[in-house]
Amino acid sequence: MTRNHFSLKGLLAIAAASSAAAQKLAGHVDYVVVGSGPAGFVLAEQLSRNPKVNVTLLEVGPDGSDDPVINTPAYYTDVLSYLSLYNSQPDPNLGGLTPNLWQGRVLGGGSAVNAMLYCRGASSVFDEWAKISGNDGLAWDSLLHDFRATAHYTFQPADYNQVVNTSVYGDGPLEVSRSSGQTGFETPFANACESELHLPEVDMTDGTGIGVAFGLNSIRVSNRTRSYALNSFGYEMANRPNVQLIHNAWVQRIGFSRNTAQNVTYIDTLNNQTYTINAKEIIVSAGAINSPKLLMLSGVGPKDQLSALNIPVVADIPDIGSNLYDHHYSVIEVQVTDNVETIWQFTQNATEEALAKAEYAANASGPLGWIDGDAYAGARVPDSVFKAVNNSFYPSLPQDRAQVLYEFATGAFIQPAPNVSIVSAWATLVQPEATGYLTLNSSDYRDAPLIYSNYYGSAGDKAAIMYAYKQLRSILQSDDLKPLIVQELFPGPNVTTDAQLWKAIQQTAGSFHHPLGTVALGKVLDRNWRIKGLKGIRVVDSSTLPTPPTCHPQADVYAIAHRAAQDIAHADW
Repeated sequence: MTRNHFSLKGLLAIAAASSAAAQKLAGHVDYVVVGSGPAGFVLAEQLSRNPKVNVTLLEVGPDGSDDPVINTPAYYTDVLSYLSLYNSQPDPNLGGLTPNLWQGRVLGGGSAVNAMLYCRGASSVFDEWAKISGNDGLAWDSLLHDFRATAHYTFQPADYNQVVNTSVYGDGPLEVSRSSGQTGFETPFANACESELHLPEVDMTDGTGIGVAFGLNSIRVSNRTRSYALNSFGYEMANRPNVQLIHNAWVQRIGFSRNTAQNVTYIDTLNNQTYTINAKEIIVSAGAINSPKLLMLSGVGPKDQLSALNIPVVADIPDIGSNLYDHHYSVIEVQVTDNVETIWQFTQNATEEALAKAEYAANASGPLGWIDGDAYAGARVPDSVFKAVNNSFYPSLPQDRAQVLYEFATGAFIQPAPNVSIVSAWATLVQPEATGYLTLNSSDYRDAPLIYSNYYGSAGDKAAIMYAYKQLRSILQSDDLKPLIVQELFPGPNVTTDAQLWKAIQQTAGSFHHPLGTVALGKVLDRNWRIKGLKGIRVVDSSTLPTPPTCHPQADVYAIAHRAAQDIAHADW
């Protein structure tokens, strides 16, 4: 069977055999990488540059490389079939609501299903990672090399001005560009943020964390399609006989001999057969939810939790599954005029839908080649807000860090939605104080883990989101946006008291799907990405980030995986 082995439909020729044939290669595999998101693909590509090293990359999901839902930027909201549909457990901070924490389940992982926004955030975060981990390569000045090595910037002609610091890009495989067009809401929103927040326009890929930015996206200029881990780093591995990529391979467990990892066992979800691959080194890159889940299923994690599920304990590591950070947000929705190009217009209006499809088919122009909203602002909250609740965490954060992001999309987040054009704007905590955790629901690899997200879980977090929500409302009511906004739909003009606003914040709370920190450097991992106390196993992905960046993390994951590959090569070869 070759159907579940990657070829990018003839464009790539990565060496691949059937799952049965993979068994024959077991004695020759140096590295098995579990998870084909940004981290997994970068690791496989970098490590397989050494022709003497054999690498196998496993992915639980299918190959979606020919699906327009993945490739067409505007369709990123329709990727439900490529997601693991995880939800948080009822959160007492939200009155018992259970927001989703869906994760990518396809070749390319999260990079195949995300909103493609590319930013890096405040430089002090990376310096903090270096200090926590003891790995100086994670400091901003050093990691900038890895950002350059993983991405390049291609100029996109467009009829608006934008600040872009091209000096912080190199010749890496991932293509980053600005939008070829705008919805009509970006520039007024950016202007409103500049005036209301008293901030300049900046580029948040050059180490800047505070300011107003038009988005940069992982989108190819030539045909306005998604640039992601599969078609960028996968292409780099074309024709290498020492690397194989197996999708539809659901890893059940990692096998250990005492404290040394020796193999992975996976089930081929197409033929329901089980296979085991032996390897000199196993690298877990399954993301901040699935990496700790797999480790715990394999007997690595909190002893009391594992014993309660009758899972033999390999290593008692209580911090696995803890330290769960995320970027949580709450929403305000407004009805907008026809001057704003919204998702509603090109999905519910037959004329607009036909026009959008014709434009994209003709020359990759029009709204299908954009994401649905491409301007945002990162800002701090006044220290006085936190003095009122006796919180010192937020004021103590380095001054280059935004504490909140203000952003929007030209679609309805709250369902059911009225049959009108809607913009959803939200305020996000990007440096939250409180963390959550996750644990296993059972010893069955097919069961989703139990996720306790702990939204707005400290007095400081609650004060920050309340301030930011009010500030967002002021931005939407500014003179720059008045000509475009018909009315506030949610929470509505009659919602004015703090008690009412808090209910609105709870009701619309959601995840940016940026979980991280659950197998953190410093706590669980040593400076060379190894799980402390174990041999033959490393973890490299968003789960390893000890604290959150100040904006969307996809760029950071590509970069840290590149840095990790250099560390691994230096240590092992």
